[in-house]
Amino acid sequence: MTSTHPEPTGTASDQDRRDHPRWELPETAKLILDSEYDVSCAIGDVSGSGLLVNTALAPRIGDEAIIYVRSLGRFRAQVARVSDGQVAFRFLIEDERQVLLLQRLERRLQQPPDATGAPADPAR
Repeated sequence: MTSTHPEPTGTASDQDRRDHPRWELPETAKLILDSEYDVSCAIGDVSGSGLLVNTALAPRIGDEAIIYVRSLGRFRAQVARVSDGQVAFRFLIEDERQVLLLQRLERRLQQPPDATGAPADPAR
């Protein structure tokens, strides 16, 4: 990430088909799937409606999970897509909570970068 205000990822046509823009977020997500798996995964991208993680896990579409991202919080989610090395989740949240997520995400991504180039952690 090279700017303090990251640009959404994906092509213009991808962005036109989505309800929310997607951003890169240099963090890990902790996934709890069916109470059997508890793993940390690198985040591919995130939006107000979902999250893409890089993982070797291959859950089934429709499986539910709990996702925890330190700077954003804890969310219920459902597997929307599985591909080689990646799993896309759709957040299972109400509209009011989704607005709060988008506000938190925007604040998180607009933080000036720290010494590593990643946005500063708002919890500090």
